Amino acid sequence: RACPRSGGKRAMAMDTGAYVAGESIYIPISGTDEAVALNVDDLPENVDDVLGLLQAELSPLGLWLDLAKAYLQRGKEEQFRAILETGCSPEIEEYYPDAKYERVSLMCAFASYYVHLGKAEGDAINRDEHFHRAESLLTQASLIRRKENGDQEEQLPVLGMAHLTGARGDPVEAEKLLDKSRNLKDDGHENVAPMLWKALALYQRNAFTDALQWYRRALRAHPGAPASVRLGIGACQLRLGQFAQALKAFERTLALETENPDALLGAALAELHGASPATLSGDNDEIDEVYVESVRRGLEYLERAFNVDPHNPATRVALAKHFLVTNDSEAVKALTETLVSSAAGGVVTATARLRAEAAFVRARAAHASGDLQSARASYQAAAQLDGTFAAPAFGLAQVALARGDRKAASVFVEKARSAFPESHPVTRVYGHLRRCEDEAKSVAMGGGVVSVGRAGAGAGRDAETASALRRATDADPLDLESRLELGDALLGAGDYAGALLSYETATKLSPAPSAALLNNCGVLQAMTGKGAHEGRFEKARAWFLQALRAVQVESGAAAVDSADLDTSDERKKTADAALPVAFNLARLVEDRGFVAEAEQRYRDLLIASPTMSECLLRLASMRCDRKNFPEATALAQQALALDDQNTDAMAFLGHLLMKQNKWAEAQAQFKTLRGTHKPLSAQAATLAAAAGKDPKTATHANDEYAMVAIANAAYYQAIKLQSLGNRNRSVTSDEKSSKAEKEHLEHAATMYTKALQKSESNLFAANGLGILLAERGKIEEAKVTFQMVAEGMSAAEVAGGEETANGAAEDRAATFPDIWINQGHIQSAKKNHDAAARHYQQAQTKFFHNLDHTVMLYQARNWYEANDLRAATAVLRRALRVAPWNHRLRFNLAYVLQESACRSVQQTLRAGQKIAGGAAAEDGGTKAAQVRVALENLTLALTLFEQLMVAATAVEATSGGGDEVEKRKVAAVASANLGFDKKRVRQHVQFCQKQLKENAPHLERAAAEDAAFHAKRESLMAERHAEMTKLAMGKAKVKADFELKRKAEEAAAAAARDKFKRNNQEYMARSAGERMLEEDSSLPGGGGDGNKKGKKNANANEYVDSDDDDVLAPLAMETGTPGPKTAQEKAALKATGLFSDSEDEEEEAADTDGEKDAAEAEAEEKDDDAKSDDAKSDDEKSEEAAAMEEDTAPTTGGRRARSAPASKTDKEQKAKRAMDALAAKSRKKRGLEPAEPADEAPATEEAPVDEAPRKRRKALVDDDNDE
Repeated sequence: RACPRSGGKRAMAMDTGAYVAGESIYIPISGTDEAVALNVDDLPENVDDVLGLLQAELSPLGLWLDLAKAYLQRGKEEQFRAILETGCSPEIEEYYPDAKYERVSLMCAFASYYVHLGKAEGDAINRDEHFHRAESLLTQASLIRRKENGDQEEQLPVLGMAHLTGARGDPVEAEKLLDKSRNLKDDGHENVAPMLWKALALYQRNAFTDALQWYRRALRAHPGAPASVRLGIGACQLRLGQFAQALKAFERTLALETENPDALLGAALAELHGASPATLSGDNDEIDEVYVESVRRGLEYLERAFNVDPHNPATRVALAKHFLVTNDSEAVKALTETLVSSAAGGVVTATARLRAEAAFVRARAAHASGDLQSARASYQAAAQLDGTFAAPAFGLAQVALARGDRKAASVFVEKARSAFPESHPVTRVYGHLRRCEDEAKSVAMGGGVVSVGRAGAGAGRDAETASALRRATDADPLDLESRLELGDALLGAGDYAGALLSYETATKLSPAPSAALLNNCGVLQAMTGKGAHEGRFEKARAWFLQALRAVQVESGAAAVDSADLDTSDERKKTADAALPVAFNLARLVEDRGFVAEAEQRYRDLLIASPTMSECLLRLASMRCDRKNFPEATALAQQALALDDQNTDAMAFLGHLLMKQNKWAEAQAQFKTLRGTHKPLSAQAATLAAAAGKDPKTATHANDEYAMVAIANAAYYQAIKLQSLGNRNRSVTSDEKSSKAEKEHLEHAATMYTKALQKSESNLFAANGLGILLAERGKIEEAKVTFQMVAEGMSAAEVAGGEETANGAAEDRAATFPDIWINQGHIQSAKKNHDAAARHYQQAQTKFFHNLDHTVMLYQARNWYEANDLRAATAVLRRALRVAPWNHRLRFNLAYVLQESACRSVQQTLRAGQKIAGGAAAEDGGTKAAQVRVALENLTLALTLFEQLMVAATAVEATSGGGDEVEKRKVAAVASANLGFDKKRVRQHVQFCQKQLKENAPHLERAAAEDAAFHAKRESLMAERHAEMTKLAMGKAKVKADFELKRKAEEAAAAAARDKFKRNNQEYMARSAGERMLEEDSSLPGGGGDGNKKGKKNANANEYVDSDDDDVLAPLAMETGTPGPKTAQEKAALKATGLFSDSEDEEEEAADTDGEKDAAEAEAEEKDDDAKSDDAKSDDEKSEEAAAMEEDTAPTTGGRRARSAPASKTDKEQKAKRAMDALAAKSRKKRGLEPAEPADEAPATEEAPVDEAPRKRRKALVDDDNDE
């Protein structure tokens, strides 16, 4: 229909690409002011009519794009393609030659459409075809405006190429193109699009912080940017968890576009997520009120978003999640049906992630309703729609777990855990599945002593499971099931302290803890912290008593006090359910050291349950500890008689045989154990049947304890054969024994290897294998094996601190010192004797408190091989004190003493061998002392060998008679039991006797040599002492002479300094007098041209004063003597202020005194000069005379003759008086003190002659004062 045009402007096309319902697009009619209005909600199905109208009216290409977008928004892709294909055709250039930018916009929009199609396409060929068409369109668009034609490169094609490159999977190149587009312009104008594209690219890479920064930069650069910029800011803040800031951004977007569905959805999500109780603070009532209000506002926003755009995929998914919470599965299905089936919404508007989320919500609804089949199908669909979406994997794990398929559940939960490592539900299911798998792999612990549960799947595996379950319990501390499973995992990992803590926490969480849980707490309390703290026994006993009471409650009997259940009478009638707890109480008492009470408890339990083989085995173990092997064997056989399939009894019988060194019988017993039938659990039987095995034929063939025990028995048999072969080399059966020994060693190696294949962490098997490697000469391989075993033991020991250490690991380490001993053997074999000594000492200190005589024997052998016989002797002496009954130690000590004595005598008496200086050493130092010690050692060795002969003779005497063969066998057995061979001992006795007899004379000869040596040494020492005394006296004399010379030089220097000081003082005094005389001579009336500072001017008769300013004074006489001033001169001086009437008389009086003083000083000077003439040379006198003639000048007046002073003191006093007179005169002139009346001289005619100079000097002084 026709309607008026809106001011010549085209209809507004929204920047977001979404058209509001009810709006229209106006197509202007050429030559008129009218336009055709097309409602965006009622666009013609036949696009040809629209195209005909656009072409007929030559409508702007911008309207073409607006109409195409409106069709696409309504899901009409065919009409969209028709409009853009026509607008992008080459013919369109003929009709719109100047619409270059509009043509570029059409092609770029069409290219963007194909990029979206390619991203959503699953088929690779079709995807490449879409991308190729997009690239072709972008290339054409970039050629419309080219630099060759003088046009500026357009921005839109570069942006489109960046979009295409990112869709093809090259984000780096796409980002380069985006950076390039930022330097271009959009039809000559600045455009915010490159910044928004870059922000979008970062957002799609989950770099929300960087994307937020780019959105903000775009907004600062273009404050008038469209609402999509603020929408992007809100989306980034929403993903970052900044819900309050995101809500403000969405509200600002809605202020610009009130019906923006994306902004409404974002505001709804911000309200709903921001209202989580975890993000709120305050009282519970306040939190509830705020939460309810936020949820209400969020649902309002969500409703508005759905009303604005019912087809928006994100809005439909958000609503489906809401209805999932409200358990409205029908609404969930209705909202997600079209998205999952790719209907109405289309692949362009619904991304793969949104469709996957829709399928996931649909699966959760089916899962909640119990429809596992539909849930599984929807979970699988969600996973297929988006492979990066990990949430469906957790749903599939839950479904598989519910169906009993733990293997599949483990696979799915591993994927979910990698995506959501902090999720409590995922972690809880993961830990549960790990624990179930560990239980399936675990084997029961043998021994029948204290059974606390399963051994686990290995310390490393169980530790990982425990770590996962610990995260689950940290996220939800009130989760009882996770807490119990954590305790089981820690128990399997060997962390008994951690398991105890977890179980204790579970007892607090559970309103009524089970007897099994309380029993486990008691057992773990008894096993952990041994020796770490007092009260362990009481705490464990308290747990067991609580367990007994729980058994009573669980059985429905009346509850009684726990202590009343632990009496002898109550134990004799213990119920079957309470037998394990009562047995553990008895075991605790035995561990405490109360053997008699523990035995009584075991017998009480046997009365309550005669078939309780565990009590019989404990009684047998107690007999075994007391070396009462017959009674222990009888009790073990009694336990086996109760159940011929009792593997614990079989194992204990084999253990008793090993203790009695009955290796062959023990090996046979353990072989019987391996062939015993092994009952399987239902699950194990099912697995065995699935593997094609008959569950009824299962045996204990893979029992690790039995395999290691058989290997040990075989090894000891080989060692026994080896020992017998060494003692009986003449027997014809050596070859047969060697073959049997080799077979035993090979069998031991096979069993050790099988045990390690069964469990790589079996330290006992690894240790045995290392021993066999060492026996075969493979020292390096054995060393590596022992080091690995030692590291495993150390890791078990340091599993916790002193108070939380793994008690079981400590028990194993405390009874397994072989690792360190074997390492010592290896190091000793490699000649690393120091390292071997450290390993032996570590074993002694750690396990035996330095009291094990067997390890001491190893230490002595190591020092012997290191050629340190003294250390070997010390170790053997200490070992013999610890075990005086051990004949092997006695033999070795005697042998080492014999060897040490022989070596000492040979080294001492060797030809030319001397003891330096005869100094006393530890062994005596001198030859005689060393020989004496050697003879004492030989005597002691002989005594020990004789004691061994007596012991061997006594054994032979008790063996009885018989033929020669029988005697030989008895002798061999006796040698094996005693630890030495009687024949060898007899040889050593004879050797010691011979050495004592031969070495006795050496003692006297060594003493004589020592005496001669000492005498010679004393003589040499005396001579040396005399020489040293003489040398010392010479050095003392030289030192004394040097001191005298030094003191003389110091005295001369002091005298010179005193003389210089006196001369200096005299010179200073003489100089002061001369300066004073010079000053007197310069006063008026004092003659002499040499002291005058004035001089005649060559051109005029003027007096030039060099010290004062340029004041001229006429000369009175041609001879240079100043005359009296005339009246005119005085008047002129008065006019200048340089002369006054009162100054004549003062100057005359001062001149008279000055002349007198100067005359006296001159007389004194002449007198001194006359006295010093005698000391001067002729040349010096002639030089002084010449100088005097040169300095002689006519005087202005008669001077009085100077008289010589009586002494130097008088001269100094006169000089002082002259200086005082000058100072008084100066003070008088300055008016500081009144002038004393001076005696006026009688008037003479010559007085006026000196008046002028005096007046001139006064004028100069006054002039200076004025200054």
